[in-house]
Amino acid sequence: MDNMRIDTDRATRRALIRDVAVAIFSAEPAAVEAATDFEKDLDVDSLLAVEFVVELESVLGVPLHVDQIPALMAGLDRAYDTVAETAGW
Repeated sequence: MDNMRIDTDRATRRALIRDVAVAIFSAEPAAVEAATDFEKDLDVDSLLAVEFVVELESVLGVPLHVDQIPALMAGLDRAYDTVAETAGW
């Protein structure tokens, strides 16, 4: 039963990260899901990358660092893993 909760928490948090990316990058959810590099695949510039980090911090309550931007921009799964590691999920 605990594994199901962990999977649900992961799915919920991943969806929140996706929704932040959709809003900040003005992209479709499917495009965010498919992207392996937000900068290249979604044409995201450095200002949007910083906005993404700031909004993730606000929505998830996780303090992120500018040094994490490359990992956060490396697609949804990598962004989740980076936030999860920082948050201790």
